[in-house]
Amino acid sequence: LAQAILVEAAETRPAATHTQAPSLATMAATQPKKPVGGAYGQFAAERRGEFQKKCDGKPISEIAKMTGVEWKKLSDAQKAPYEKKYTEAKAKYEVDMAAFKAGGGEVQKGAAALRAEKRKAKEGKKAKDPNAPKKPAGGAYGIYLSENREKIMKSLPAGSSKITDCAKECSRLWKELSEVAKQPYEKKYQEKAAAYQKAMEEYRATGAGDEEEGE
Repeated sequence: LAQAILVEAAETRPAATHTQAPSLATMAATQPKKPVGGAYGQFAAERRGEFQKKCDGKPISEIAKMTGVEWKKLSDAQKAPYEKKYTEAKAKYEVDMAAFKAGGGEVQKGAAALRAEKRKAKEGKKAKDPNAPKKPAGGAYGIYLSENREKIMKSLPAGSSKITDCAKECSRLWKELSEVAKQPYEKKYQEKAAAYQKAMEEYRATGAGDEEEGE
């Protein structure tokens, strides 16, 4: 992908001649594309064609699954070249973006950001991909609630609401906990949040979360 970025930049930017170097205004004509997905994104882009052929006729989510599985099989040494490619691509992007801005270029939102706005505008009309990573909700309190809900429900008087009364009692017990007692739940939430972010990065890098219509 790093080589592709270099080629694309060379094709979209006018070549310098012996008599006249390209001006900043000319260099600002095309906004550079930001590399995404880290080392995994480089791996996914390089192997996407191969995985698409293997998953021909299957849902696009299968490509995401296969990419994730194959990436996890790699050793740290095998992942190192992709780390290097991403670092080089990112460094080049930062240099090109600085030149783009210096030449008067106006930064436009990337395709991913525009797709996100489009999704929000549709207000959930498009069904969610059941294979997409599940986002942890509720923070440390959410972890506490999920771990203690059953016990709290059993402690409630007969006839209590399993939803309203359980939520009230759980909230009361949570507030009574000391900061020290809350720390294990905070740690669990942070771990889940980090795992979710990594899973989403891998999921998006494969294009599984992209909208295909109108593109």
